[in-house]
Amino acid sequence: MCGDCAVESRPDRVAWSDSSARGVLQLMVESVAEMIGFEVAALSVVLEGELHTMAFTGPEEIREQIMGVDPVSVLDPVLAQAETWGRFRFLAGEDYDHDIDGHWAVTMERRADHPDAWHPYDVLLGCLRDDRGDLVGVLSVDRPVSGHRPGATQRRLLERYAAQAERAVLTAFEREALVQQVAQAEAARRIIRSASMPAQASLEAVLAHTHRPLVEGFRASGTWIQVLEPDVGRGYARSRHGELVDLSDRVVDLARQLAPRLWEEQRVLVVADDEEPWLPEGSTADLLDEARRQLAELGVASMLAVPLGVGAGCLGFLVLTRRAEDPPWSSVEVDSALQIGHDLGAALMTSRALERERRLVLELQQLDDYRGQLIATLSHELRTPLTVISGNLEMLADLGLEGPAARYEEAMTRGARRMQKVVDDLLMLARVSHPQHPLVRAPVDLRVVVDDVVALVESTARSKGLDLQVRLDGSELVVRGDAAELDRLLGNLLSNAVKYTSSGGTVTVSAARHGDQVVLAVADDGLGIAEEDQVGLFHAFFRTANPDALSQPGTGLGLAIVERIVDRHEGTVQVASTLGVGTTFTVTLPAV
Repeated sequence: MCGDCAVESRPDRVAWSDSSARGVLQLMVESVAEMIGFEVAALSVVLEGELHTMAFTGPEEIREQIMGVDPVSVLDPVLAQAETWGRFRFLAGEDYDHDIDGHWAVTMERRADHPDAWHPYDVLLGCLRDDRGDLVGVLSVDRPVSGHRPGATQRRLLERYAAQAERAVLTAFEREALVQQVAQAEAARRIIRSASMPAQASLEAVLAHTHRPLVEGFRASGTWIQVLEPDVGRGYARSRHGELVDLSDRVVDLARQLAPRLWEEQRVLVVADDEEPWLPEGSTADLLDEARRQLAELGVASMLAVPLGVGAGCLGFLVLTRRAEDPPWSSVEVDSALQIGHDLGAALMTSRALERERRLVLELQQLDDYRGQLIATLSHELRTPLTVISGNLEMLADLGLEGPAARYEEAMTRGARRMQKVVDDLLMLARVSHPQHPLVRAPVDLRVVVDDVVALVESTARSKGLDLQVRLDGSELVVRGDAAELDRLLGNLLSNAVKYTSSGGTVTVSAARHGDQVVLAVADDGLGIAEEDQVGLFHAFFRTANPDALSQPGTGLGLAIVERIVDRHEGTVQVASTLGVGTTFTVTLPAV
């Protein structure tokens, strides 16, 4: 091809989906034909090294010969001999020394007798170029109405229309590039949306679910995403249809070497056989040769390598590949890929954080299970000797000891009972906290539970001079759950209320049906709980810093047991308390 007709392959100009662009070009050729006086006019654009005729005006019998696709090389023999008329090239038919090979249409049969008559083999075409001088289209005319070759006036008009056609073609290309850019942006959004879904939060899921959007959005033959962590291995490499691609250690090492450099310079790397790529600073030709050898081994013609990261840190890299028959990477695709490197890097960082969080949660769960097993084991081991101690203390009491011996026996008995209470609470906490101890549900009437618990606590309340009130709604107060656990729940709340309420105070137990829930409340006007203490109130072994409360014996396990029981019954527990005023615990449970 002649030097002044250079053509750059533009993969972003592959499909003109916008019908309005074709309409503008059609109007352009019709105007040329009508205003300047030609029966035939056509406009072709250069797409990936080929001439695609987009607009035509003239007799229908000629349309089939004109419309179609031809290689740009058909212009070579014409332009090599043509005379330059501004943007146009004119080749007189009598000077053309090549046979018409099927790419050129002869629109008339004979030439008129006058000297400047139009020859059937005359060629007049305008070369439309972009700012860099690359050929983007061709405007051709044939069969002048006058039958003569164009004079100076027609040439000036042709030049003006060629300039307008050039602008129209460039505008159409820009519109098409914008359409593709929007499509790439949408592909990027789909990638990030798929990577950010909660169900796909794991690192492996992010890698798997980004594969299809990438190959479809970039028309790639395969993808490879590698995270720069020692324990990740060789990443996620798949062909277009999802088959696993086996990568050698040399490929992984090469990519690990390049990714941080690319991220530092915020560039991507395009490697193909027919062009010299940009390389990051400090890279050598050996590195490029190695990359090309690896591509050849994998049967890949070209690749687009994109660094993935957030801020100043490179987290990994993405490689998109194409086959020999695929188009080269366009500038729009390169820009979009770099943006995806940022977005996908953010998704990878999120997934890595979630992975660490999941591992931490798993470790905490395992630790909690171990703690539960340890508590249960120790409690069981303590129960037997405590039973023996308690039995022997009862026998000593039956002997009718007097003086210091009686006081010692009473002190040991109180200590044994307190230890027994601690053991019982530990066993209950382990029981209601263990995931392998399921809740066996049955209908439980809370009226019965309230009556039983109140009966046990009533004597203690009366001895302290407390007013113990019970207020039960007239509706059914039946829930599904474990009667023993619900009894323990209410017993812990009510015993605490009695314990921390001074003589003359009031303790109220109430229960009512509200829609599909039963609300159980225990209120007192006792010591109350400071606001800062309410945060850890339901933690095991938690004790308030209030010295008045600390003067009362307790294990710090009662409210932790309450919370576990409520959770097992799919309910909620809330506390409202003011120091020195009183406390109300409210438990809400699903009703039958």
